[in-house]
Amino acid sequence: MSVRPLVLWVSRQGWTLRMGERTPEEVRGVIHTPQGERRFRYLRGPRVLHLDDQVIRLDPHGWEVDEQGQIVFRSRREDVE
Repeated sequence: MSVRPLVLWVSRQGWTLRMGERTPEEVRGVIHTPQGERRFRYLRGPRVLHLDDQVIRLDPHGWEVDEQGQIVFRSRREDVE
């Protein structure tokens, strides 16, 4: 599975990322935000991003989706700590 949805989502936030561990099932690393670094775990198959206390589902194009797969439009995350 591709990490493209993750890369697209991170770039839309205006952030950068550094991948550490990569397996066919998941990727782990660090996302760099203006507020500092955030560790992440991305499950490639279901396209689920785990950040600290957040779980974000992505579609194949890197847009956030809800449990039913409907796109959830959000502005750029300025308030993330």
